[in-house]
Amino acid sequence: MKKLLITDLDNTLYDWVEYFSQSFLVMLEKTHEITGISKKELTEDFKKVHQYHGNTEHPFSVLELECLHKHFKTKDHVLLKQHLDEALHSFNSMRKKSLNCYEGVLDTLKYLKEKGVVIVAHTEAPVRNSLYRLEKLGIKKYFKNLYAPKDKYHDFLDERSLNWLAEHDGFLKLLSKDELKPNPKLLLDICNRENVQIEEAVYVGDSIVKDISMANDAGITSVWAEYGKQHNPLYWSTLVSITHWTKADVVREESLKKAFAQSQPSLRIQNFSELKKLF
Repeated sequence: MKKLLITDLDNTLYDWVEYFSQSFLVMLEKTHEITGISKKELTEDFKKVHQYHGNTEHPFSVLELECLHKHFKTKDHVLLKQHLDEALHSFNSMRKKSLNCYEGVLDTLKYLKEKGVVIVAHTEAPVRNSLYRLEKLGIKKYFKNLYAPKDKYHDFLDERSLNWLAEHDGFLKLLSKDELKPNPKLLLDICNRENVQIEEAVYVGDSIVKDISMANDAGITSVWAEYGKQHNPLYWSTLVSITHWTKADVVREESLKKAFAQSQPSLRIQNFSELKKLF
């Protein structure tokens, strides 16, 4: 009998590509309107900031753009927030509209929780981003723990962010940069921490290369959320234009594809609710 569900977050529980790209694009357009700076120049600076932080979704990255520092003649975040208030508001407004769980997610999480299944989240998205989404979607209550990496410059976060994370200390299991997917040892550690045998665990994710291969190597039942790969080309190209990935990251990804692209899941699903059959 299965007792533990380990689930990926982005593009497994919600469409991260669509939600973030839509929010970014309206902010980009509004920033262009406010400053007159070309969207091409803004996009190039966004990419630099994202690569510096190792996070395409780095919070308030717009406040760190070099072209905006020159335009407004300041690096002060308080002043920049005042200048860019409409742009920040447009991002938040679109985020509220577009961040939603996939069909079947809420019902299934509730169903599994009521059956006594332990549910934990495992993601490569930095902890602030992933924790925010669990809270905003109202699904944190279904999870026992969140396994997520620290921000690249975690120790230099502002006091407000550090205090917020500290409030969830028992819930968060912070991962190091050496625990990137696909890391089967980490899944074995999660099973051990949750006091569950390998054969009692299920892992669900949208990536064959990173999620399915990892679960297979750990000997855990692997479920491919096939629906998580169905992205709008416009939104995907938007992410590519501002990605935090470096050349080294691209090389690593290509090597992973060569090694694991043929991995086969234990189960393919087109709706998160299909997980119920395993429990």
